[in-house]
Formats: sequence, structure tokens, C-alpha cells
Amino acid sequence: MKVIDSHFHIYKNEQTGILAQGGVPMAGFTGALGEAIPIVDRSPLDRIVAVAVIPIASMRKAAMAKWPADLKASEKTENKLLLEEKLQSRLSGFNEWLLSVGREHEYITPVIAADPTVDETFMTEHILSAMKSDAITALKIHPAANSTCPSDKGYYPVYELAQENDLTVISHGGLSGDDLEGKFCTPEHFQAVCRDFPRLKIVVAHLCYPHSNRLMDLFESCPNLFTDLSFVLGNAPYDDGTLVKMINRFGPDRVLYGSDYPWSDPEKDILRFMRLKLTDSEQERIVYRNAVELFGV
Repeated sequence: MKVIDSHFHIYKNEQTGILAQGGVPMAGFTGALGEAIPIVDRSPLDRIVAVAVIPIASMRKAAMAKWPADLKASEKTENKLLLEEKLQSRLSGFNEWLLSVGREHEYITPVIAADPTVDETFMTEHILSAMKSDAITALKIHPAANSTCPSDKGYYPVYELAQENDLTVISHGGLSGDDLEGKFCTPEHFQAVCRDFPRLKIVVAHLCYPHSNRLMDLFESCPNLFTDLSFVLGNAPYDDGTLVKMINRFGPDRVLYGSDYPWSDPEKDILRFMRLKLTDSEQERIVYRNAVELFGV
């Protein structure tokens, strides 16, 4: 049976990967590309969907905090312009690096990050350029990392572009290190997105933990809403029986397998998933066919 890990993070180096985890490797991994490749090579994984996350809002806040308190208005304006140019460069630079990784390794499908807090024209042109040069099929958003909700109007140009070009949007769901209360990415915030973009295919990751039951309620009215098992297989307090019940309620045709490496161990996670009491066809649907249909791999 072929296996696609639909939620996998990779970083340029160990320092960046550890910093992304809050300074401490959560599952003992750095997330660096050089570490990830051997893991994929020796594991049952046939392909990984590498999703980008770039905390632009946090970067902006940290940079502005260093500005002198007595800056003149004209100096603030100039600083803001320079800062935004730098942040756009950071965003496009990481995305372009990830795309280059996908070109170098045929079993890596890159999913670039989209951000609601940067200039709309820049973001749109950047996505369109990636679509043309690398034929991307999905975008990644992380509302919590940008202190926004998925229903924030800043995301709407991204959703519109994705809907019109048949791109899947993968969104963080539930709590995160950026939002320990899980208030930004609750199921209710995705309801407006489904309403306003009825043809948009969106994956709310991590079973929206710890709001999984509320996400299940939303599935009934949002036929293009999907979820994945990333993070929860290795970290959430759901036993095997509970996970099977959740998968059955969501429906195996709307659940994807994912690990959330380096926040979780992809080798252990796939072994645990294969032990779940699901039929062979249900397993194949979750670990392979749903990803093929959503990402065109």
C-alpha cells in the first residue's frame, strides 16, 4: 500500500527548525532537510507533502519592538516600508527554497505559505508565479501564527484565488504554540470560509484538536471540508478506539494521514495508524487516495 504523509514540515537547517518549535525539539527532531530525507528513505512513506509555515506577524512585531521610541513619523513610515519589503523577501525566499527542494526530490510535494498580513498584490503575484513555474496544487495558511482567524478578510483574496484555480488550502486547526488556548483556529471560524467559498477545498489540520467534536459538527454543512491526523497520532490524548470513531464520523474519504514532523515522529505515527481497526480500503483512502485527489500527486 502506498503512503503519502500529507502534513510534513522541513527547514533549511537545524537552527531554523528548532526555532520553529519554540526552541526545543518537541519529538527529538530538528526538522532540517538533511535529517528528514533519511527518515523518509527508511520509512514506509512514498511521498511527503511539505507544508511551509512562516510567522510573518511575529517577525514584524519583533522587529518593530526594537525601534527607538522617539522615532519621527516620517522615520516610522520609512522603517515600515523597509520592513515590509524585508518580510516579503523572507516569505518568498522560504517558499522558493521549498519549491527548489520539490524540484530536486521528486517524492516531495511543496505547499507554499500564504499570508494575510503582507501586501495583497505581492501575495497574489507570488502565488501565480509559483503556479506557473512549479504547478503548485495547494497553499498553506497558519492563522494562529499570524494572530488572525481563518475568517479574517485578509485571507479572502487567497481563498478566491485558490477556489478559482482549484488549489487546496491546508490550514492549521486547533491550538498551537502560537495560540495555546486554540482561539484563533476554532471550527466556528472556518464556517464563514465554507459559506463564502463553497467550492474551496480546505483541510483543517490536526483534527482541529482539542475541538475535534465541534469540527465534526461542521462537516455536515461543509462538503468540501477535510481534516488530517497530523500531530494527534503522536501527541493528542486520543486512544485508538476514539480515533477510529472520529474517522468514521468524519468519513474516511475526508480524512488524510499526516505526521506533523518534526512535532511528531513519522515512523511511529504511520505504524500506529496501520494498527487502527479500519478496513484495507479505508486505510488506503486515508494514507493515499485522498491525497492523490486533493494534491494531484
